[in-house]
Amino acid sequence: MMLSRILFVGAAILATPVLLVAAPNLKVDTLRCEYLENPLGLGEALPRLSWVPRSDERGQSQSAYQVLAASSPELLAEDKGDLWDSTKVESPENAHIVYEGKPLVSKQPVWWKVRIWDAAGEPTEWSEPASWEMGLLDPSDWKAQWIEA
Repeated sequence: MMLSRILFVGAAILATPVLLVAAPNLKVDTLRCEYLENPLGLGEALPRLSWVPRSDERGQSQSAYQVLAASSPELLAEDKGDLWDSTKVESPENAHIVYEGKPLVSKQPVWWKVRIWDAAGEPTEWSEPASWEMGLLDPSDWKAQWIEA
């Protein structure tokens, strides 16, 4: 009986590092579009995206990323990037990532999220969703009357 307990405890101790290595201790935080969190009224037709990789472990780094952008939060929740799916991009970059999806129009809302891969090639969970809304991009969108002085 004592031998079986020792074997069980020994197996549990040996399995613990395997469990820790299996899931990357890396996550995506602080999603920004044009340096702002969830901005409204963007005037850039091709906005730049950024995020912060975070880890409690020293030496963790991003080796790749994937961006999904959708026209609704429901599509994004289903992992459907109807506006843009960057697919996996092998790059440590996490700033100044230019939106390369479908053309955006004035007042269009966009919901997006990111996942990254660690140095060992393991993907993280998707980030929390973020959003941005386009401003008035075309001069014809401005229909206000001139105010006299």
